Amino acid sequence: MTMPEDNNGVMNGVIGVIRRDGKYLIIQRSATVRVPHAWCFPGGEIEAGESLEVALVREMQEELNIDVTPGELLMTMRRPERNLVLYCVAATMNGHEPTPNPAEVAQCHWLAPPEIETIDHLLPGTMDIIRRVESLID
Repeated sequence: MTMPEDNNGVMNGVIGVIRRDGKYLIIQRSATVRVPHAWCFPGGEIEAGESLEVALVREMQEELNIDVTPGELLMTMRRPERNLVLYCVAATMNGHEPTPNPAEVAQCHWLAPPEIETIDHLLPGTMDIIRRVESLID
């Protein structure tokens, strides 16, 4: 299991990158969470003692009621201005389509990169993640 690095009080987060038929599963955050109404990949904070894989599975279940199989670590994004480190992990969805938990996710969609790029309130770094994934596919 992969453990996040100890970052002296920096929050560790995990992002699930799920790609299917050239489209990515993107969510709009609910009004009651950090950065309300922003569009991004699903994910959240890694709790104390959790591995990346365990945190990813838990977050996907909590946010979208889906079971995922974690894949490779795609990239690590450091946001010192927000005291945050994000681990972007590829994931495969198992079973049924996502059902957003309204407490955390307002809506979710499967979108192609050109569609994602035009979204208002897209979290910074989202297109960087997509470009990274697309470069691995080419």
